[in-house]
Amino acid sequence: MKISVDTKIYAVIGDPIAQSLSPQLHNGLFKETGVDALYLPIAVKSEDLKKLVDGLRLMNFGGLNVTKPHKIDIIEALDYLDPLAEKIGAVNTVVYCDKKMVGYNTDGFGFIKSIEKRVSKIPKETLTILILGCGGAVKSVAMALADWGIKKVIIANRTEEKAKELANLINESWPGKAQAISMAPEALKKAVDEAMVVVNGTSVGMAESAQQSPLPKELLRKELLVYDMIYSPPVTQLLKEAKEIGAETQNGLDMLLYQGLLAFELWTGIFPDPVFGKKLLLKKND
Repeated sequence: MKISVDTKIYAVIGDPIAQSLSPQLHNGLFKETGVDALYLPIAVKSEDLKKLVDGLRLMNFGGLNVTKPHKIDIIEALDYLDPLAEKIGAVNTVVYCDKKMVGYNTDGFGFIKSIEKRVSKIPKETLTILILGCGGAVKSVAMALADWGIKKVIIANRTEEKAKELANLINESWPGKAQAISMAPEALKKAVDEAMVVVNGTSVGMAESAQQSPLPKELLRKELLVYDMIYSPPVTQLLKEAKEIGAETQNGLDMLLYQGLLAFELWTGIFPDPVFGKKLLLKKND
């Protein structure tokens, strides 16, 4: 690609960030659509987040994707929030336009698009989904699921108080749609037995915890769809154990795809072809 002074800069920021597939997705999409832009991975510590954003304002900068652990803290560095992102309290996409930083959240959209076909035989009003964790992506997904019209989203977290806060927030807008539980074995067992889909929204399974699972294997059932928002590694310990008992499994690659396609549309006005986008994500680096 030809890079010039007019080339607009986009980036994904997080810590860690080396595992991100977003650069190969967005650089491929920029090339395919003829948009003069470059997308970079940037590792940044929490204490340096505000300085980074302020520095980007001085460049020919177009926007950001934001991943762990910055989806909540990034809000303080922005000028405006999209109403949905404000409700969620977390941002995964930033658009820089007219010298203003505007935050959006496309995680919920990405998650729902990624499971639609797999749960299509289950009436939404009877669908219960258990989500482990309480971070930025979980907030977005849980709210999107409540808005989508499922029966109930159960939120399990090591700090039960945080799960209760999120459930209460959801129930303010969608009464009766959310329930909070602890990660105690008896509470988890009851929730897993009630759920049709179990989702890992924690970081357990990445990097130094790659050999760990956030859920005891003995609680899993073969009737479940076990979903891990992690996509690198593609098969986490949770998914491995779920496969061993015959459960259906899915990683977070399609969620990454669809949230990325919506981010691309927010930046450029173009919603790319999902089939082409998936090919970019699956392409091996030479």
